[in-house]
Amino acid sequence: MQGNTPNGSVATEATTAALSTRHAETMAQLNRTVAQAEDLLRALGDESGQAIDAMRERVSATLQDARSRLAGQATHARQVATDSMTRADAYVHENPWRAVAIGVGLGALAAMLLSSSRHTRNSMHGSALE
Repeated sequence: MQGNTPNGSVATEATTAALSTRHAETMAQLNRTVAQAEDLLRALGDESGQAIDAMRERVSATLQDARSRLAGQATHARQVATDSMTRADAYVHENPWRAVAIGVGLGALAAMLLSSSRHTRNSMHGSALE
């Protein structure tokens, strides 16, 4: 299993991050396409004519395709999230003490950063009062 080795875990996290970024970009692009198609349909309103009707049909088809893609992307995103959670759960079950150590380390790091930030902020306010 790839997630059991430290290098495999990093590679999996990098792959998941890349997929997440690509997914977000795709979703944003599809949302823009849907919004533009809906705006165009509203702009066409009740206009009539052969060219307008043909354009309305093309825009409607594009809009339906974009909505279908959005639904597919949402399903894919759920599957990627579920797979990632399953891998993380398996890793924690296979390496409980390592997972605890990682959690403690991250907690200590967060505490140090917050403490440092608070100390810096208090120092700045103290020097302003002098």
